Amino acid sequence: VRFQHEVYPEHTSQASRQVVLVSELEIRDKLESSQMNKFLYQYVSESRPKQSHAHMIVVKAVHVRPDPKLRAQECHLRVSLLPLRLNIDQDSLIFLISFFTELGGTASNTDEVAPSSKHNTPTHQPPVMTVSDGCYEPETLEQVSQQSFSDNLLQLTEEDVLAMKQNEAVNINNTVNEDCSPIYFRIVRFVPDVPIRLDYVGKRVDMTHGPLTGLLLGLGHLNCSELRLKSLHNRNGLLGVEKLISYCLQEWLEDIKNNQLPSLLGGVGPMHSLVQLFQGIKDLFWLPIEQYQKDGRIVRGLQRGANSFTKSTLMAALELTSRIIHLVLITAETAYDMMSPGPSVKRIRHTQPQDFREGVAKAYMLVKEGLGETADNLVRVASHEREQKGYSGAVGGVLRQIPPTIVKPIIIASEATNKVLGGVRSQLVPDIKREAIEKWKSDEG
Repeated sequence: VRFQHEVYPEHTSQASRQVVLVSELEIRDKLESSQMNKFLYQYVSESRPKQSHAHMIVVKAVHVRPDPKLRAQECHLRVSLLPLRLNIDQDSLIFLISFFTELGGTASNTDEVAPSSKHNTPTHQPPVMTVSDGCYEPETLEQVSQQSFSDNLLQLTEEDVLAMKQNEAVNINNTVNEDCSPIYFRIVRFVPDVPIRLDYVGKRVDMTHGPLTGLLLGLGHLNCSELRLKSLHNRNGLLGVEKLISYCLQEWLEDIKNNQLPSLLGGVGPMHSLVQLFQGIKDLFWLPIEQYQKDGRIVRGLQRGANSFTKSTLMAALELTSRIIHLVLITAETAYDMMSPGPSVKRIRHTQPQDFREGVAKAYMLVKEGLGETADNLVRVASHEREQKGYSGAVGGVLRQIPPTIVKPIIIASEATNKVLGGVRSQLVPDIKREAIEKWKSDEG
């Protein structure tokens, strides 16, 4: 992170300049129940390679003096971002919603408590009139009048001093209020457009946030959804950071609602795979036409179209197959937990093989370890029951283990198939391995 602050002379039109440069920013998901590794980071792919000297966040602010005779200043703000990647787990999203809701409630409660004024009108003691029974002598009357004059003069002097202190305090407060007044953003620019790749994983239906929200959060699943924060250019002026943030959010949400819902819904469930499939079919016919219009080499266009169609179709088929097998795996694990009298089956974290060879090797190790664990479990249960109840107990223990033992090979086969398919995908698209490492927590993590 680099920060630069420049102050210019008072006779110039520019008062100061601030520059903030952030080379790289990552937010890691450390929630124990979350499956995600990185919550937010820079989006890098084969089509968007990482630039070595580019900054992820650039903020430039120039404070100018519209009138040199006044202390008021205006700010010209420019913000730039590189493409972002968001991996959101349901538990992390609920935690963030609860955190910011409580934070906003605490801030509003603090604002409701009005501070007591320090500049109250001074109170004076009401005059007291006394009546004496006797009469004063001339000397005594003169002494009393002198004492009363001195007391009145002292009281007037105290009031003058108090009034002077109040005036000084008001002047100081006016100066402080001028310094602490909200920043007036005369010109705000957010350029260029920022693409965002969004993944979301829902786990369970939670009705604490309402029925509709609970269903959307629990059943929703986004894979490679595309969003875009459009460029903003405001010359009307915005007073304060809160109005600046409100303006940006309102513009972006309105643009997403009106223009980007198809790209957002393109990642719901298996839609991304279907979009890939149709994209491959489109490239098969469109790329030859585009290449012919460009330089007349229709054979080159046919090659490009065939390669894109083959790659897109194969990736879509692999992804759809992986989803079906993952669904079978979850169903088998649930059935195993319901039928097994022992502990729940161990969930395997998402680990992406580097290539087809590594995928086959991991699949072989999973099958070998799974079958060995199942056999050892049967022998252990039979031995334990035989020691407790004899041969009849051993037979009963083995019979009780038959239902989960039948389901366990389905779990092993599903996990092994996922490893092989993951290796094939990594072999075809090397970016998938890197994305999996950044997205999912590993076995060690």
